[in-house]
This record gives sequence, structure tokens and C-alpha cells, in this order.
Amino acid sequence: MDLTEEAHAHARIYNELVDAVAEKRQVDAAKLRADRQCNTGQWLHGPLQQRWAGNHTYLNCVEAHREFHHAAHEVAELINRGEYAEANRRLRNGNRLSMASSGLTTAFRRLRLALDTVTA
Repeated sequence: MDLTEEAHAHARIYNELVDAVAEKRQVDAAKLRADRQCNTGQWLHGPLQQRWAGNHTYLNCVEAHREFHHAAHEVAELINRGEYAEANRRLRNGNRLSMASSGLTTAFRRLRLALDTVTA
């Protein structure tokens, strides 16, 4: 799994929400909430879980990934209800989704380092 690419994929989700607010268009909120459905979620809860289930770095990554998807879902729900100003506010730096996005990027970086250490 290329965690750098997965970080970019999740950044694209964030950017799609920004675009949805600007364009005042609906988004698939249910898809965003499903943290086990994206490639990263399938990997985290599949092959990697079997090998790393008790590892703190792995568990932190799972939690960061879940938090990102839940925060993205929250913003998507606001967008779909037409609450664009509130959705825009929640996309700003320092709010839940921006913090979750940063936390996920950090968790990916730490997990990649841990995986590299084990395979080295």
C-alpha cells in the first residue's frame, strides 16, 4: 500500500468537499462515512489488521482514518442540507475536518515508518 498516495486520495476528498460548497452541489455523504470502504479502510481492516492488530501505531492510524471519514461525513451532511456557510466554516483550518486531515497524514507517515522498520 502506497500510504503517500492514500494521503493524497484523502486530501482529494477534502478538496471535493471544498468544491461542493463552492458549487453548491450534493455529495455522497454515506460513502464518505464508510471508512472501511475506501482502499485504505479495506487494507487497514483486512491484511494489515491480521498482522498489526495490537500495535499502537496501527491503532492510531485506524482511529485517525475513522475520524477523517466521520468529519468528512459531517461536512457532507451540512452541504446536502444546504448549510453552505456552516460547511465552509467546518472546512477551515483548526476545525474538525482540517485537524482530522492533518492527523491522518501524520498517522500515515508514522505507519509507513513502522512498516519500513519491520521490513528492513
